[in-house]
Amino acid sequence: MPGHRLRHRPQLRDDPGSGRTVVGLDFSVDQLRLARTRTDGPLVHGDAAALPFADASFDTAIVMWISTDVDDFSRLLGEAARVLRPGGVLVVYGVHPCFNGPHVVYNEDDGSRLIHPTYRTAGWHEPAPWWADDGIRRRIGMSHVPLAEYLNAIISSGLTVERFEEPIGPEIPHALAFRARRTG
Repeated sequence: MPGHRLRHRPQLRDDPGSGRTVVGLDFSVDQLRLARTRTDGPLVHGDAAALPFADASFDTAIVMWISTDVDDFSRLLGEAARVLRPGGVLVVYGVHPCFNGPHVVYNEDDGSRLIHPTYRTAGWHEPAPWWADDGIRRRIGMSHVPLAEYLNAIISSGLTVERFEEPIGPEIPHALAFRARRTG
């Protein structure tokens, strides 16, 4: 994000003493290739909206920076809920639906943001002049989930939300995080 730098890079690691193993999943073969240089843990090529895991397979699922890259955020959360064991926790960290995405123009000089009327347009957006010139968004596009649809996707997942956070960073939040639990 423009003007935002991580103070540290959190890492997910296996915990042999607890029997926990981290399993990575990505749709991008290139991202999996990069991940293989950083871990020797299991990495799976797959679609987050159709997870290749059995029901109730995991105690924890983590979804990071994906809402702008999928066709159906609600389906993705439903799949995450499906693979959680009863009592399992889902942690989601990603694009703030109000202040980040294809409808936002960043002003690097003062940190302000201009929100375009396309905020209410759900789904894939046409490339816009204000998108970063890094090429990735222009190549693969960007989807948007307006706040009401984002929250309704959580409700539809059947998970119980325990907490929301707008992580520390720029004055105007660029990210939104939440923790939810499978209760049934």
